[in-house]
Amino acid sequence: MSVPTLTRRTFLATSALASAALALPAPAFGLERRIRVGCQANGYGPQLGEFSALIKVIEDMKSKDYAGFECNIRFVSDQFAHAAEARKRIEDTGMVFIGAHTSMPKPDDTAFADDVKGVAKLGVANIVMSATGLDPNGKFTLEAVQAKGARLNAFGKICRDSGLTLAYHNHMPEFANSNAEINGIADNTDPSLVHFLMDAGHGYQGGGDPAKFMLGHHTRIVGCHVKTFKNHTEQVPLGQGDFGFEALAAAMSKTGWKGWIIDEEGNGKPTGGNTTAVGTDRAYIRKVFGV
Repeated sequence: MSVPTLTRRTFLATSALASAALALPAPAFGLERRIRVGCQANGYGPQLGEFSALIKVIEDMKSKDYAGFECNIRFVSDQFAHAAEARKRIEDTGMVFIGAHTSMPKPDDTAFADDVKGVAKLGVANIVMSATGLDPNGKFTLEAVQAKGARLNAFGKICRDSGLTLAYHNHMPEFANSNAEINGIADNTDPSLVHFLMDAGHGYQGGGDPAKFMLGHHTRIVGCHVKTFKNHTEQVPLGQGDFGFEALAAAMSKTGWKGWIIDEEGNGKPTGGNTTAVGTDRAYIRKVFGV
């Protein structure tokens, strides 16, 4: 059997293809080659319609050694009409726009597709979508979680059509009853359409096991919110609450997970934190997660 000869032209063409492949960007949903640390803007409380105030918030985050930010879509929706200018202002901060947070639209809401197209022009990577849990105790019917999964698949397709990733954000009910609903969502959605922005703080607060969910679904988790509570009523700085994140850090290490760890102070439910904790939280993340 003869061995094909590798001509100079074939070698150059192959090398060019290989170089192009290496130059391809990382997946939009944020599974980077390393763990990076971001911050949610809601603890800062920027006002709607004050984009310049949001920019200052982002700059403050960067000064505290965060690499990316997440914010509610409402804080940037007024910039859709002049997205190129707004995107440049965001990019000039040197911070990655990790995600725009929104609630699951009501069945008669037709604005979601336009919102996705608008925020995509600002350079965001993910649409972070939260919803009401099916049951506070994690007890629901198969039909209910299948219906929720079907809706999430549809929203995921809208996001994918605009080059974005849909990342489902949980609250406490999804982790009740041994991670019942969050597992149900994972089992009843298309992995290519629906990923997760796992709120580990809410997961532990709901009596669940975020580390276990990380072990089973790490390829679909784009990021993790970290926050902690004292006596289930007061949000406090990381390291001062009823639970820590050592088990989650171990699960990340075991799976080789690469995504965003996102500090979230000041969500308001239960009593919110504030920006004074953002700096100390960064030190805790560095200590526990090693990043």
